[in-house]
Amino acid sequence: MKNWSQSNSFYIGFQQMTAAMRHEIRLIFSDAGVLIILFAVPLIYPVLYSFIYYPEVVRDLPIAVFDESASAQSRSYLRNLDATPEVSIAAHVRSMDEAARLFREGKVRGIVQIPSTFSDDIALGRQATVSAYADMEFFLYYKALVTGASFVTLETGRNIQIRNLTKTGYTDRQAEVTAEPLKLVENAMANPAGGFASYGIPAALILIIQQTLVLAIGIIAGSIREKQSGSVPKIIEYGGPGEIIRQLIGKAVVYFLIYAVLCQFMLGLIPSWFGYPRNADFIEIGILITPFLLSSIFLGQFLSVFFKNRESAMLLYLFTSIPLLFLSGVIWPLSNFSPLWQMVRALFPSSDAMTGYIKLNSLGAATGEISKETGLLWVMTAAYFVLAFMAHFFIHIRSKHLREEVIGTDMN
Repeated sequence: MKNWSQSNSFYIGFQQMTAAMRHEIRLIFSDAGVLIILFAVPLIYPVLYSFIYYPEVVRDLPIAVFDESASAQSRSYLRNLDATPEVSIAAHVRSMDEAARLFREGKVRGIVQIPSTFSDDIALGRQATVSAYADMEFFLYYKALVTGASFVTLETGRNIQIRNLTKTGYTDRQAEVTAEPLKLVENAMANPAGGFASYGIPAALILIIQQTLVLAIGIIAGSIREKQSGSVPKIIEYGGPGEIIRQLIGKAVVYFLIYAVLCQFMLGLIPSWFGYPRNADFIEIGILITPFLLSSIFLGQFLSVFFKNRESAMLLYLFTSIPLLFLSGVIWPLSNFSPLWQMVRALFPSSDAMTGYIKLNSLGAATGEISKETGLLWVMTAAYFVLAFMAHFFIHIRSKHLREEVIGTDMN
């Protein structure tokens, strides 16, 4: 009898969980707004963002040059500058006023000025000056001009020093070593292209997953409250603690299965299609993403209790997305965050998921090297599940008291 009772309890619990799954699926596929959030956004946004930032870096930035020196040295400098991949000389002007006019008209994005004393300064061993005026309207314009001009300036200075040393009796090799005693060899591991998309898109993908999950769950809860004119929605009117747990797990299974498929597209196929760093396979990514999805789902279920209408979830989405991106540690180093913001950052699953995903997929870390992030995500999964249970249990107790009051009033 005892075994039969346990089997019967398990069967009833399984029925309640599958009923919650079916009910959540009906709610999802009967709401056009939720379908857009759950499917259109994760499928379209990664592709859209990737196309917007393709090919990631600014090449052949058009600039104007004002060569007051008009010497062989200045012409050589400008030829080398034009040969760099970062900039392209679009106009040779006769005055800075003309260069400024082209800049204001948007025909050039930077200005390089070579003074009239450029050749004389080099011949007399004095320090020569080259002025570069960069467009700060867009940071990548500034980066392209400064990178190209700095490279040519350093290379020109090195060649001048080598030439001067060979005149004093140094061999070519001795002159090269003296002019450059320490040679810097760059090896960009995580972002070989030095592009903005490879740097920013991985973090954005993780944030999209969390925010769309929380938003979809919140919209459904808010919609039910709107239909019931502020009363407690039936979806969270439970028979007891056990049913609350089964309802939460049942709904979580639905969202987890949906996003398990979407994550393979967002975190696996998108990097392959657009050439982003991809050093992890699906299994390695799954080890990190599993607790991330569960913690995000339970966070959404916890927050959904506080949404009185559909718009509440949307407002939360709008007000938290940009701050969470800045708090991720991708844009600004974590070491420079105050303890207060470190604590705020730790409240959201996306923070550790971003760090772990970049380590795993971009830096080529092993799964053991992201154990800290994975462990914290599992802790958040447990914490938000408990919070979701407590919040829904409170609603259950409150709705039970309200019904008892209504029944008592009717009997009187």
